[in-house]
Amino acid sequence: MDPEGLISRIRQVLHDDPRVLAAWLSGSRGRGTADRHSDTDVWLVVSAGDVPGFVQDWPQTCERISPTVLCQQVGGGPVFTAITPEWLRFDVAIGTPEDVAGRSRMTLEPLFDRAGLSERLQPAGRPLPPDPGRVSGLTTEFLRVLGLLPVVLGRQEYVVAASGAGLLRQLLIQLMLEDVAVEDRGGALRLAGLLPPDRLRALAALPPTEATRASAVAVHLECARAFLPLARDLHDRCGLTWPADLDDALRRHLRAELGLELV
Repeated sequence: MDPEGLISRIRQVLHDDPRVLAAWLSGSRGRGTADRHSDTDVWLVVSAGDVPGFVQDWPQTCERISPTVLCQQVGGGPVFTAITPEWLRFDVAIGTPEDVAGRSRMTLEPLFDRAGLSERLQPAGRPLPPDPGRVSGLTTEFLRVLGLLPVVLGRQEYVVAASGAGLLRQLLIQLMLEDVAVEDRGGALRLAGLLPPDRLRALAALPPTEATRASAVAVHLECARAFLPLARDLHDRCGLTWPADLDDALRRHLRAELGLELV
């Protein structure tokens, strides 16, 4: 089976279930930006009363679409991910008619719509602003992880230090994505064309991560150099109070233990 065959099978199986009022391709296929590496995201709508039963029945519905080597619920909500033996990936999210008005036709490609719900879709959604809670959480976690550097270096746990450096890179990427004002920021595996070129260059220019003291120090400091100014800017724009006590304590800690100064 190829991606088009999978999409055709998804359409057929969902259409055969009378509980499914409408279904759309979402994600990159809904936006029209898919490539040969894209998975298939589907957003479908059932009546609110049908959600529990549809969720319970999903493993059997999924197998009617295709045999799978993985089929699991994501995060305890009405979202499922699956992988076929050909390693075709497809995700399905379940909504209700009340959710339709909050979605945009610019990010959805109809598979079928027996209830005429597409008329409720917005012509285009508003660009996503930074999420204050996410900005605050990312900043707190970045400062916390950065403060563990003296521990792993003091114990000469350079493999752990390399893992920490990788985590700081991921937190930096997530913070940069919060500053992208588009309607749909897409999945975690696509940054090109989403982040501005200067930020992609900044990420590419970060020092290589190796299980050595020198590498750990270099990556931690360079991630901080990129993260902290952006985090302060986003805090200001979101009306958040900067965690000054945590920041000051971190700087004193790094200065006392390692002789390091954050810029």
